[in-house]
Amino acid sequence: MKTMKLWRIAFMMLAAFSIASCSSYDDNEDKVEQVTVYVSAETGVYYDMWLDPERENPIVGMQIQEKGDTRWSCVSLYTITGFTYEKGNEYELLVRKTTLANPPQDDFNVRYELICIVSQRKIE
Repeated sequence: MKTMKLWRIAFMMLAAFSIASCSSYDDNEDKVEQVTVYVSAETGVYYDMWLDPERENPIVGMQIQEKGDTRWSCVSLYTITGFTYEKGNEYELLVRKTTLANPPQDDFNVRYELICIVSQRKIE
């Protein structure tokens, strides 16, 4: 009788842990939002950490900053789908930012898609 009671308690604890460890469905959905992105007139360099872990081959990219951020990030010239960067121009863009819930292992977890160019200014 005592053994049966212990088995029931163990089973109940196992069931409680199993239910508590389940992730919510929301954690598996991509997060999509509209954000303002600023693009610098100057290019920068970045390194492909997968193909060049020793940082020996710099890649020229555009510098972007999301509204509210204080830091510029250098990214590929093709990071924003539908946008063609021209060096020497500053841009303010409205983009659709998708943060992937399950990104590919060897890729970024954020995707940008151009909605519209809010402003473009040639820097001399």
